Amino acid sequence: MSIRAKLRLYLEELKQLVPLGPDSSRHTTLSLLKRAKMHIKKLEEQDRKALNVKEQLQREHRYLKRRLEQLSLSGLERVRTDSMGSTVTTDSEQEVDIEGMEFTPAEVDSTGSMSDGEEDHYSLQSSSSSSDSSYSHCHRQQPHLC
Repeated sequence: MSIRAKLRLYLEELKQLVPLGPDSSRHTTLSLLKRAKMHIKKLEEQDRKALNVKEQLQREHRYLKRRLEQLSLSGLERVRTDSMGSTVTTDSEQEVDIEGMEFTPAEVDSTGSMSDGEEDHYSLQSSSSSSDSSYSHCHRQQPHLC
């Protein structure tokens, strides 16, 4: 195959790859090469922009991953499971579950409420170590025994 035939073949392939205007049958070799050059620059610019977007998304992904880890760790510190399997939160709006407590008839007066002297023996006692704040639930707390 001659050089001229190869050149024509390559120009036909180039016409397939490069978007041409409405009057594509009238393009000269020079105009086809100029359009190809502009198309290549356009593709390079799109590639550069896509790469920038990809890098930005990767940075955002790393940030969100770190943020999720921080929130997961803070969530683990806020909520612990006590020895009875119920969840106790360390929020300031902590609620104490008294339904699971057992009272003797002497501890409940005739109105169905606890007498003032006995109320001090039922509590939620906190035991903490240096890095762990767990809670244990005491049914009947004797002085310094729980």
